[in-house]
Amino acid sequence: MQYTHGSDPATQPLQLVYEGSVKRVWQSPAKTDRLWFEFTDDYSVFDWGKMPDQIANKGRALAVIGAYIFDRLSKAELWRTLPDSPHLAKFNRAWLNELFSQAVFSGPQGLVHVGLPNHFRSLTHREGRISDLIGAVRSPEPLFMEVLAARVDRPRLQNIFNHTLYLYNEGQAQTAMEPAARRLIPLEIVFRFGMPQGSSLAERLKNDPSYEQELGVKVPPNGGWFAHPVLEFYTKLEPKDRLLSWQEAANMSCLSGVQFASLVELALDTALALHVLFADKGIELWDGKFEMVADSGRLLIADSVGPDELRLLHKGCHLSKELIRQMYRGTPWEKGLKDAQRLAQMDNTRTWKQIATEQLRIAPEPLLSTFKAIVDKLYGVLANHLLGGEIFADHPGLDAFVRSLPDLLLSEARAHTAGEGR
Repeated sequence: MQYTHGSDPATQPLQLVYEGSVKRVWQSPAKTDRLWFEFTDDYSVFDWGKMPDQIANKGRALAVIGAYIFDRLSKAELWRTLPDSPHLAKFNRAWLNELFSQAVFSGPQGLVHVGLPNHFRSLTHREGRISDLIGAVRSPEPLFMEVLAARVDRPRLQNIFNHTLYLYNEGQAQTAMEPAARRLIPLEIVFRFGMPQGSSLAERLKNDPSYEQELGVKVPPNGGWFAHPVLEFYTKLEPKDRLLSWQEAANMSCLSGVQFASLVELALDTALALHVLFADKGIELWDGKFEMVADSGRLLIADSVGPDELRLLHKGCHLSKELIRQMYRGTPWEKGLKDAQRLAQMDNTRTWKQIATEQLRIAPEPLLSTFKAIVDKLYGVLANHLLGGEIFADHPGLDAFVRSLPDLLLSEARAHTAGEGR
């Protein structure tokens, strides 16, 4: 599969270098230091991979939202106003002051002076950079996010004495990143501002109450905000995301101690900036995840940032992929996934998805038509609301969209709101 990209000097075709469940990654022989992300209308929940139907406008909306967020965060002005934002008043001021005094935020090359370092370069299509956003969105032509390319060092899978292991950084130094190589850090960096309805953290704390100490913050008994955001680390390049200790994450990152500390600071700073950015639009950001790239001694926020990476709520109602998860919770397929994952822990020869499809013979059904009609508006509604215009035609406003949710989903919102108040 190839696309011709008009901005290349020789108009050489883009070549497909990777296709995941919801995104294609392209590269041009004439511009090998760049990648073009094409977000599709496919979606994935519970790490299943591509689901049986698609969501209208999802890919284009994700590209537009990602470009908007990267552009906003790249401006130093946003960071200079961040410490005084009233939206941060709910968090511990002494903790915030300590974070904002660190070099990543306030140093000579800190966020308040140069904005957020990230890999995004432009929103583009075959003919080059986008000058007419509405025209590009409504055109049938593919829409791309142009980003800096980075090397991906995938782990090698090996079975040793009946233990399935993923081996990272084989033959590479473990204490410092290569000075001139831009590479993906193989971590998903998860931030949490609290524990809203549906958070996976609730079940983890139920199974292991001592995990609260590792988080380093007191967890409210019925949801609500933490005193400050916390971080967790998961594997990025394995079939099933695996929770890591900070020690494992530091080792897997192949960063020095100073660099890993900068990664932590950058993740917390960026989470707070996103919290304020969405709060300014009347949307609550509760948690999300980042990817980062190591680039010649710098750390860059990478991949994309939007409703597929963030848990967003408005008036207690979910506005991100969690809304779709709610629609599948309680179905025979979702219940069967838990059985498959439990069986996979006792069978090192098959993945949980192989067990689900081959042994349990379960697969997801397409969304019910009433749910599909709602989700088909979700991404366009968010893009219009964030950018402040009718980028996607014939979409309701945010409040009208929330009012359109059926009682099944509104009951989740009421449960969340009630828990937050206790």
